[in-house]
Amino acid sequence: MAIDPYLPHIFAFNILLTIIDATIGYHAAPILVRTAAADEEALESAAKTIRTMLALVVALYSFFSCLAYFRQKPLLLLIVTAVIVADIIAQIIVSRKMKNRGR
Repeated sequence: MAIDPYLPHIFAFNILLTIIDATIGYHAAPILVRTAAADEEALESAAKTIRTMLALVVALYSFFSCLAYFRQKPLLLLIVTAVIVADIIAQIIVSRKMKNRGR
């Protein structure tokens, strides 16, 4: 397949995207929770829960990226890349809307 020589580059790009996604998610969690939580204790608990789920999502992204790369499945690797990019875009859009809503 014509994309096979680019698999290592796409795999490395997925690792970078996963780190970016985790960073955005970690910092966006309190912003997303602020609108729903009534008190400080509920805010901290909800943010901790979201950050725990974020770790699970990062693990899944990493697992499927590794699975696709080491099994030489370029379509799966591209699908994982698209999902990570869509997740990053959604997090940015939602966090910006929440920031504007909080003002």
